[in-house]
Amino acid sequence: MSSIEADLKLAHALIEDREKFDNYFWQFYRMWSFTTINMQEYLSHFNLEGKTCATIVGSADHIFELFLKHPKKIIGIDTNPLTEHYFYLKYAAFNVLPNPKEFLTFFRWLDYPNFCDYNPRAFDKDIFQEISKYLTNYSLIFWEDLFKNYEPSLIRTKLFNAYDEENNSGIKGSLSYITEENYEYIKDNLDKLDFTFMNTDIRNLSDELSEKIDFLTLSNLIIYAHDMYPDCPVQGFKALIDSLANNLNDNGTIVAGYLYDIENENDDRDIYKAAIRDSIFLEDEYSYKYVTRIKDFHRERGSNNHDAILVYSKK
Repeated sequence: MSSIEADLKLAHALIEDREKFDNYFWQFYRMWSFTTINMQEYLSHFNLEGKTCATIVGSADHIFELFLKHPKKIIGIDTNPLTEHYFYLKYAAFNVLPNPKEFLTFFRWLDYPNFCDYNPRAFDKDIFQEISKYLTNYSLIFWEDLFKNYEPSLIRTKLFNAYDEENNSGIKGSLSYITEENYEYIKDNLDKLDFTFMNTDIRNLSDELSEKIDFLTLSNLIIYAHDMYPDCPVQGFKALIDSLANNLNDNGTIVAGYLYDIENENDDRDIYKAAIRDSIFLEDEYSYKYVTRIKDFHRERGSNNHDAILVYSKK
């Protein structure tokens, strides 16, 4: 079976609810349509101009946010092969959708417009036909197959996780590229975006990455450490960072994790216990940077707590 055949088999199974996934990867098969973290603020701590960067793909938002920081190249990593096709759909959409409002109109589902529960224009077929003119290779095959076989609302709801994108203001507060100026910059400079995709489990990345990198962000993967390493989640995740550090250039950086609501220790996962974290991620190599929690955004419950990133710096 070719890779595109496998991708379409997975997509059809998700859309038709024909398959139940009972392993570690099940929670990553449905994609996130937009970020659930305060991306623009946490990335503001890093100067990435001319750097080789790598990121979890997820919603693809990291790629466009990193691009605004003028890196040399961006490597996208994800265990879910469908995220590559979603990135290229967003990428192609910049050629057709003239401004951030139209971009959100096409991609958003919940709370848009504000007076209804869903957006009837999400994944509009006529707009997709225009966007498809800028898709190529497997991503063109992938999306044309889905739009041929399913209604847009079914594609939009079944391929994506339902527990995200609380509202437009949250998305706008967490992303730089959804401003008029930055959106226009991306539209005008798409041909300069040097991007490659690696479909791999992050636990295998150190062995599979063929070049040294300057910056790697693992987004919020750290909150799944208890799934990745059920016997010793924090120690296991630390070992992962140790292995990935071998792929860094001198003075390179790994954003080891984005932690929501970091001051709240009611979460029973070990990664949320400060005493456990700090006994393993030692301050000679690791530091925290606090991030504003987005009002009414993912996991926000009205507290005064912060989000935070845990940062590894290679000496």
